[in-house]
Amino acid sequence: MKDTLICTTGTSLIEGNLKRLGQDNFSNPPNWEALRDALQKENWRVLARELVQNNPSERVCGAEINTIEQARNRSLHHLRRLFFLVSDTDLGRNTGTLLKYYFEARRDLNLQEVDVKVVEGLQDTDTVRFRTLGLRNLIRSIGDIIGKHGRESVAIDATGGYKAQIAFAVLIGQAIDIPVFYKHERFAEIIDFPPMPISLDYDILGRNADLFSQLEKGLTLESHTPSPFEDKIRIFLTEVSDDQRSLFELNPIGQLYLTSYRLRYPKALNLRPLPDSERESPHFPPHHMANGLQAYVTRVWTENQWIRSCMTIEYGHVRDIKGKKAFYVKHTESVTFVVGTYLDQALHPGQFRIYLSDESRESQNWAANHLNERYGD
Repeated sequence: MKDTLICTTGTSLIEGNLKRLGQDNFSNPPNWEALRDALQKENWRVLARELVQNNPSERVCGAEINTIEQARNRSLHHLRRLFFLVSDTDLGRNTGTLLKYYFEARRDLNLQEVDVKVVEGLQDTDTVRFRTLGLRNLIRSIGDIIGKHGRESVAIDATGGYKAQIAFAVLIGQAIDIPVFYKHERFAEIIDFPPMPISLDYDILGRNADLFSQLEKGLTLESHTPSPFEDKIRIFLTEVSDDQRSLFELNPIGQLYLTSYRLRYPKALNLRPLPDSERESPHFPPHHMANGLQAYVTRVWTENQWIRSCMTIEYGHVRDIKGKKAFYVKHTESVTFVVGTYLDQALHPGQFRIYLSDESRESQNWAANHLNERYGD
């Protein structure tokens, strides 16, 4: 049952509709003077109460209200929660405030929650900030709501906002099988985006879980490292210029890839907690090792009951990881397994293999991502 709606939100309610009140070429409602007066005073609560006096299907109410009303009557009969994702601008915040007051005033809907989330960086004055921060934060915000309320409860209204904002809302819905709908101002009805036969290769995430973890934290990668990243992750990266170096950062598609994976696989279905009788304490070499490695590996093993054991392994060189602790799935010709990497304060390296209760590819990918989220540095 869909009872939670995420709405990408533009500013046309104020800019395209309410600011045109009184014009001859606009369909002015009976209370247009009261609406215009409240708008000029920026009294959003009074403006919302006046707006409620109009039929929610009227154009003056704007695309978001029009679309929600139509969706509620058609399929979202049990709507209880509304989340408006607004731009990081004064006009975006004002629009969000107005919509929040409006739907709180709609007593007929019996909504339990109406919330406005400002998406940091989602603005049109700095294209770099929009690309690197705004769109990625949009995906994170959508992911946070879905993660909290569950995929089975959520639908997405991708009607309002920047074109890129709408496009990424559609993409994340398609990636995790959440219904998405849209209404153009000239359309009489909302339209649903049909499911797309897309499949994402999450083995790429497993093999590069350490790199994705660092990229998601805002770090950059150089292309000419001793251990260059594989070509398949280039689609998730954007090249940024820095003197003579080629640097890469995580792009919005990369953030969507990570977010969609975590929403699809919040838990590892086959990684079962093991009884103590099936677990073995980590193995360490008798010779010198990186300072703190033994305590760190023991902690990882102790805190995750689905880890059977850990064993330090030889390393040829330190992978190009800017953090001190990371995890990834290592692929060889005969076997795949999860590896943890470690650097002490003196940059002395250590590596260890992690033995899981289930060694399927799906479980290894999940474990590498989860351990990076919990312990990565």
